[in-house]
Amino acid sequence: MRGYFLLFTTSSALYAHELLKEMEAYKVALVPTPREFSSDCGMAVYIEGESIEAAMYCLDEHRIEYEFNDAK
Repeated sequence: MRGYFLLFTTSSALYAHELLKEMEAYKVALVPTPREFSSDCGMAVYIEGESIEAAMYCLDEHRIEYEFNDAK
């Protein structure tokens, strides 16, 4: 599965990127938010892996607000 975590602040995007980068099961990149999605800060975290539930749990555990959109 692959998709984008859309975050509401730049600091949240940077923090989420650092947290998810430590999870070896995922390919993670900090990218500009794709045009088809909207984001308050203009940055998104692209993620690719078998399942994203563990990544969502990690962000929830650290109380980072996000929206997730599948990449097509």
